[in-house]
Parts: sequence; structure tokens; C-alpha cells
Amino acid sequence: TPLYSSAASDVYKRQGILGPSRWTDIYKPIIAAVNGVAYAGGLEWACFADIRIVEEHASFGVTCRRWNIGLADGGTQRLPRIVGLGRAMELILTGRVIDAREALRIGLANEVVPKGQSLGRALELAAFIASLPQPALRTDKEAAVRGFGLPLAEGLRIESECFLRSVRDPATLEGLRQFNERDHPDRRREELPRTPGLVRD
Repeated sequence: TPLYSSAASDVYKRQGILGPSRWTDIYKPIIAAVNGVAYAGGLEWACFADIRIVEEHASFGVTCRRWNIGLADGGTQRLPRIVGLGRAMELILTGRVIDAREALRIGLANEVVPKGQSLGRALELAAFIASLPQPALRTDKEAAVRGFGLPLAEGLRIESECFLRSVRDPATLEGLRQFNERDHPDRRREELPRTPGLVRD
């Protein structure tokens, strides 16, 4: 007797088994705050995010390996895209658990913060991103997501399609005005730059 009915199998194929594995067209930025263990499905949820803020005591692993439970929520697809196929295969095949520092070293974590500070830092980062003009930010994310893994020519076609949508937005005219009139904190000499890491000579 099959474990799942045919009807259930059809639902899984359309919607994914556990959660966000079929949510591939969300172009709003997603930030994860990881404040403990991110194992198996938790790792997959972390991989669903664009940016991962990780507390110093956090750890990651495909620990479901021990019970013959496979990854079903995007882990086999998103983890290799984040850390590269070789590192992803090691984690997937061995079930080895890694700490926050190793996650940062291999690119799984974007930033490591002290215990208890991941949510605050994630919200701070989210507020900064939300303060930026959104149309081009979202079409750039769309182009990166849709174009990843495709031949360069197809990726560039997608980028052009997305750019042409965002460049028509009224926010672009306002951005050009700010640039031309030096009317932005990044360009005003009397104010500190708003963009992190920006150097003005």
C-alpha cells in the first residue's frame, strides 16, 4: 500500500511538501534571524532567505540524515546555490553539524552577532532596506533569482526585461533628480553617508 495517495502526491508536486519550496516568485527581500539550531527543515527555511543574520551560538546541519528523512523543502536546491555544490554535498551526505563561524566562512551566514541580537540586527537591516526605493531593488532580486544557473545570454535577457520595468517607475525619475541635484545623504557633504561602507573623498 502506498504511503501517500495519488491525490496527495499531486498536491505535493504542485505546492511542495513542507512549506516554501515552491515559493520561487517572491521578490521582496527576506532576512532570517537564526538564534539557535537550524537543522533539517530549519536549515531549509534559513536557505529560503536572501540574508541570514546568525547568533554566535547557532548551528546548522542536515541532521535528518540519521533517520532516513530526505530534504523536501528546497534544501537540495537552495543550499548548493548558497555555498556551492561541493560544500553542500558534504553537509547533505554526512549530516555534519557546523557552527556559526563555519557557516560564515562558507557563505551560509551573512553576519554573526552576539547571542540575543539576531532579531534586532535583522530588523535594523530590514528597516534600512525598506528605506531604499523598492522598484529597482525588487526587479534586481527577480533578475538574480530567475537568471541564476541559466546561460549568461538568457540571464542578461531577464535582467534587461526587469530593468525596463523598473526604469519606468516614478521612483526612477526621483532618483535621477536626487543624483543630478546631489540631493541625497550619500552626496551631501554636510551629512554622513547613509549607504553602509560608502567612501567619499
